[in-house]
Amino acid sequence: MNLPANFPLKKVIITVVSVVIVIALIITGVAVAVNGKAANATVDVEQVSNISTQYWGDQSSTYGNATSDFVQELYPDKEKAISKIFVKEGDTVKIGDTLLQYDTTKLQLTVESKELEEKKKKYELEQAEKELTKLQNTAPYVEPVIPEPEPEPTPTPVPESQAELYTEITEHSKPFKGAGTEEDPYVFLCTEDAVLTKGFLLKLLGVTDPRATPTPTPTPTPTPSAEPTAQPSEVPTAAPQPTVTPEPTAEPTTAPTEAPTPAPIEPTEAPTVSGMAWFKQMTFTKTNETGGESVPTPEPDFTLPDGPFVARFEVHEQDNENLPLVKGWQMDGDKISAGFFNEIISEPDDIQMPDLSYADPGISYDTGGSMYTAEELQQMIADKKQQIQDLKLNVKQAAHDLEKAKLDLENATIKSTVNGVVKSLTDLDTAMSTSSPFLVVSGGDGFYITASLNESLLGKVHVGDTVMASSWENGQMYEAEIVQISDFPNDNSNYYYDGSSNPNSSTYQFTARIADADGLKNGMGLDITLQAASDNASNAIYLFKAYIRSDDGGKYVLKVGDDNRVHKTYIKTGKTIYNQYLEIKSDTLTEEDYVAFPYGTSAIDGAKANGMEENTDENDGIDARGLDA
Repeated sequence: MNLPANFPLKKVIITVVSVVIVIALIITGVAVAVNGKAANATVDVEQVSNISTQYWGDQSSTYGNATSDFVQELYPDKEKAISKIFVKEGDTVKIGDTLLQYDTTKLQLTVESKELEEKKKKYELEQAEKELTKLQNTAPYVEPVIPEPEPEPTPTPVPESQAELYTEITEHSKPFKGAGTEEDPYVFLCTEDAVLTKGFLLKLLGVTDPRATPTPTPTPTPTPSAEPTAQPSEVPTAAPQPTVTPEPTAEPTTAPTEAPTPAPIEPTEAPTVSGMAWFKQMTFTKTNETGGESVPTPEPDFTLPDGPFVARFEVHEQDNENLPLVKGWQMDGDKISAGFFNEIISEPDDIQMPDLSYADPGISYDTGGSMYTAEELQQMIADKKQQIQDLKLNVKQAAHDLEKAKLDLENATIKSTVNGVVKSLTDLDTAMSTSSPFLVVSGGDGFYITASLNESLLGKVHVGDTVMASSWENGQMYEAEIVQISDFPNDNSNYYYDGSSNPNSSTYQFTARIADADGLKNGMGLDITLQAASDNASNAIYLFKAYIRSDDGGKYVLKVGDDNRVHKTYIKTGKTIYNQYLEIKSDTLTEEDYVAFPYGTSAIDGAKANGMEENTDENDGIDARGLDA
């Protein structure tokens, strides 16, 4: 940009610098004000252990009965092979004594098979979810808008052919252009099966026909008599001169006659090369139809000059030299190539062909990338979602089957669950045919609880776990230890469960032994509470939700740092329990840390922490947010 000579450039520079300085001062002032506010602000904090809880797993309720004569029965299993039995009928056993050992090889194969089945179901679910995503991202089919057809262009008129079309090119054929040079050859319009005569070829090569009879030089002859003689008279000469003996005629002539036309040469068919039989015609005259004397060819209007020269032979569409070239070949009489028969020349640059190609404009229809309508896509998406739900159930079932197979492998050694006597021990075939147990241990001391648990608790509730039972009759609580969980689901569902269990799922019978059975009677009904363990229950922290806030960066807490000030610390969270506590999955927070309530005017990043020394485990007088009650 060119400025006038008297433009006040110095004033502009001063103005710009002043504006920049003002903006910098404003930013600095805001930063100082914010930092000053944070430096002077004080916020109350709470120790994480006071506002968090731990999760030991879900509870499940069921119903059972107390019995004083518990019997342990083992039924044959076709899926398992017994490798060894350690007891015999009549033996006395205690809880924990080994009864038999299953073959672990087959059980290990079963586990591997279930693992493959679970992977297969997960893969099917993954593929179905990808297909759903693809369907959801597919644009529906849109009826294309067909444009109005454009009017057909008026064809360019083609000039009429001015060149003569040859099927046979002789020394008298006239090219339609050219000078016979290599740069500008003679050009002949011909058909695809056109032939070249011998006369033309001799002209092309610049060679005189060796069979042509030269014209004789006229010599004096005696005056003929009135009557013709049978033989010509001899004229003595000093030296013999070559004479030409004319053909006998009806009357003698006094003037020299033209040389007679030689007898016609029979034409020879040339081999077909590149569609040309170029030696079909080998004569210079034609015979009359009666096979008599040769008839002299009429004097032609045009004769090619003696060569050598260059000629080009072209075949055009519709035999019109103004239309595109179909094929052609070229011959140079001064240097004929041995393979010229097979050479096809391209369209010469000096031939300007009219553009007669009128391709119809192609119509491209954009269907939106799909051939499905919006209604069809909606139905396909709904079907795919239903399929995904079914596949999710299949994945859960496969995981359950795998867990059960692992439990069977872990429990390959069967131990006694009662103190008693081996009442019976029969062979497996007999037990299988009668659907009866092959090994029975009868206990005679203590009380046992027999109840059922939901299949969703398999793998979470184990032999050795403690359950709590309460009696309806005496109101007492009893503690019992699980000594057995059945490998087979119950045949019926006559067992009570709370509403958290799926009524369509299977149940498995379990037995728990009550150590202190004071007040219990045989057959007494009991309410039983099961505690399902969680994988990371003892390590996870579940923080009160009110102390967690979120912004564009994610969820965070105001955690006290080493400088005794609170700072925004981002965390990873998991599931919610009891509708009030959120699982902290990251390692950025421990029970010993302090956090501030992240709402209010004093909840500023950098504010000074207050109350770290006063906080105690009793948390007297302080509500869930760390504020005075």
